[in-house]
Amino acid sequence: MRVLVVDEQALFRAGIRHLLVGADGFELVGEVESTEGVMALLPELSPPPDVVLIEPRLEGGEGMAAIRALRSGLAPEWSAVNGARRGWTPRMLAVSVRDDDDSVVAAMRAGVNGYITKRASEQELLRAIEIVAEGGAVFSAGIARRLGEYFSEPYAMSYRSAFPQLTIRETQVLDLLARGWNNGRIAKDLVLAEKTVRNYVSQILGKLDVHYRMEAVVRAREAGLGV
Repeated sequence: MRVLVVDEQALFRAGIRHLLVGADGFELVGEVESTEGVMALLPELSPPPDVVLIEPRLEGGEGMAAIRALRSGLAPEWSAVNGARRGWTPRMLAVSVRDDDDSVVAAMRAGVNGYITKRASEQELLRAIEIVAEGGAVFSAGIARRLGEYFSEPYAMSYRSAFPQLTIRETQVLDLLARGWNNGRIAKDLVLAEKTVRNYVSQILGKLDVHYRMEAVVRAREAGLGV
């Protein structure tokens, strides 16, 4: 499987290089650190890479820009040169130091086919590359669990329609508030500091333009949260 790496950290790229050189069936075909670099290198690769490993949190928004550029498809004249089919877009696996909800969802919307953290083991990373190359989607275990919760009904409906001003994490905290949970229990369930939960609650109250937790709870339950 031909792999292209897009990451600004030289140490990480070196680690991937070492991993792929020692793994049967994998080939590292290039390393770049920017959107400009990946778009310049791709036309030189024939055949094209099976998977692009990319850090979506590159400095200055470069990672998201690269994902969107790759997802938009490559020029027909380039496809004719290296044999890729017209409109070909690469399969992309986000490998990031960040795994917060907003980062994951932003990368998914930009067009990645999977998202794992840099804490993943070597075997987890190799398997994730295989899954994405074969047309599947893969996520780190914690991310997969949270996604299952976020996009189940009525949670997803409430997030999209009732509270579009809230982030996914804020909506999750609001959902737990609507269940009657206190800050300590929410912090334990979400593996957050209690101070972080208090900050989320303050942000939620501000965005909902209410002054008290109970007002937010009432609105949340009316929208179907807290079930």
